[in-house]
Amino acid sequence: MSTPPPPSRRGGRSRRHDAAPPGRRGSMAGLAGFIERQGPPVPLDDIDRELVRRLAADPRASQRQLAREINMSGPAVGERIARLERSGVIRGYTVSVDWAALGFPVLVHIPMIVAPGADLTQILTDLHDIPELDELIAVTGTYDLIARFRLRDHAHLQQLLLEDLWPIDGLQRIETFLSLGEVTSTSLLDRLLGPAQRQEPTDLGEAETGA
Repeated sequence: MSTPPPPSRRGGRSRRHDAAPPGRRGSMAGLAGFIERQGPPVPLDDIDRELVRRLAADPRASQRQLAREINMSGPAVGERIARLERSGVIRGYTVSVDWAALGFPVLVHIPMIVAPGADLTQILTDLHDIPELDELIAVTGTYDLIARFRLRDHAHLQQLLLEDLWPIDGLQRIETFLSLGEVTSTSLLDRLLGPAQRQEPTDLGEAETGA
């Protein structure tokens, strides 16, 4: 006879749920309602790209400082930044933290396979209820989801697996990948938006119109 999972220390409840209704097609049916949709590219010029790069490097940079660095007036810089915000290119301003200094030095990536017929809505709800969840993405290929967690130590990983992940109904298979550390590199924005960026393909329709 099977033994029910122990109650979680996070609220004292199990993450077992009633079976999903019959007839559900595919393990990831209904995912479209949870995926963030991408909008079309926003037309940017070199000044826009430079502002994005500089703000990404220093979100606290003032408009006056930016104006001085790119040789523009303060009001002109402010209008460009406002337009970048309205168009969604700049989605917010944040800080980069040292997770080890905050007490969470362990980074774990956990790919997951969702069982056919599983209640995807409940699975996603249970995963988002885990405080240590840093990122959750849907992927193509062998796995359906990849989650990233910030943890304190091995005991914290053990708690995550035993009390939070394994009791979730509908997760058919998971694997655990411990990060050894980030391989340092230059900023992605510097590589994509910098002076040496690759040229975007020319739209033939626009080329013919301008001819």
